[in-house]
Amino acid sequence: MQIRAQSGLRWAWAFAILWNLIAAPATLFGAAPAIRRGPGPAWVALVFPIAGVALLLWAVQLTLRVRRFGTSLFDLGEGAVIGGPLRGTITAKNLPGDTTVRLTLTCINRVVTGSGKNRSVNEKIVWQDEQTVPPHALLAGPQGPVVPVAFALPNGAPPTREADPDDTILWRLQAAAVLPGVDYGGQFEVPVAGGGTNPGADNGGHEAFSVALPAEAPPRPEASRVLIEPMPEGGTCYVLPAWRNPGMAIGLGAFTLLFGSAPAAIVFFMRAGAKGPGYDSTPWSLIVVFLSFTMLLAALTLYIAFLSTRVTAVPGRLSITCRLLGLSWTRALPSADIRELRLKVGMQSGTTPYYDLIVERASERSITVSAMLRDRREAEWLAGAIKCSLSR
Repeated sequence: MQIRAQSGLRWAWAFAILWNLIAAPATLFGAAPAIRRGPGPAWVALVFPIAGVALLLWAVQLTLRVRRFGTSLFDLGEGAVIGGPLRGTITAKNLPGDTTVRLTLTCINRVVTGSGKNRSVNEKIVWQDEQTVPPHALLAGPQGPVVPVAFALPNGAPPTREADPDDTILWRLQAAAVLPGVDYGGQFEVPVAGGGTNPGADNGGHEAFSVALPAEAPPRPEASRVLIEPMPEGGTCYVLPAWRNPGMAIGLGAFTLLFGSAPAAIVFFMRAGAKGPGYDSTPWSLIVVFLSFTMLLAALTLYIAFLSTRVTAVPGRLSITCRLLGLSWTRALPSADIRELRLKVGMQSGTTPYYDLIVERASERSITVSAMLRDRREAEWLAGAIKCSLSR
């Protein structure tokens, strides 16, 4: 089966042109005259033409990529089934032989809500795996180097589901390479069939999907920030320290400051004497809305940056203690009540997932351990280590 890459070129140009057709007249005949009259909220409208330029540059980049590499093809040798391998090859013209290709396979739950102008699409990552194909691993093909693809599909992951267009499951394979001039990129939607026992295949869309652990947990990654403390009574305490995701915390903090500057800008323009129809009532309502979202973003930033979690696993008992800015809370449960440990994507930043641990209980609802681990293999190692400590 051959799958063509989805370039998104036509959509990119259509969206960029439509955006600029709306933004350009509004800027020339609306915002520009208001800016010339003096300071006022019209300055905020400049974000729309700036975004239009960025969209045009994005469309040009996609065009150059298609002209250089053509339409990539993914040759899926055998059908992909949950619990089995996904193997194939990616072919693209003009791909240099000394290229290092980054492959990413992602299972996505796409949910569409609303309709018409209120329609929104949310893509929630269920599972993701990455691998790097070095230049010496590329295969020889009739049109040049061919990129081999080999992933293991996890047990418990949901297969492709398209029955409900508003709640679908898709598997997306992405290939990327940094090259002089124009970088290479290809994106493919791969059909994945369900396997035998697949508890994560269908949850009705009411809860986040979770994925079972592999039969053999991977070793602890060398760059792991998780601290290991042996307990005097036996067992082990696993400490997930604060500030373990500095990149996400800094990025969200910067966005919070940028978003929170909107109320300050509105107050500044009000003090500068900007007036207009309905201006006396509208800005204060905007300030309340912006401040509310800013406080929510600030709380989330503090949670990501300063939350520390201690998971104590001793024979017969599991204890989870969380600490945040001097506050702490603990959950404890007997190991006999633990049915299974699973992985779930708790947060995601763009296309980057962060994994939590799910403790499935036999008697009550499951407990979520806020691990927020970027490396899925680190999350699998941690879950396997906890299970081993409980059974000692």
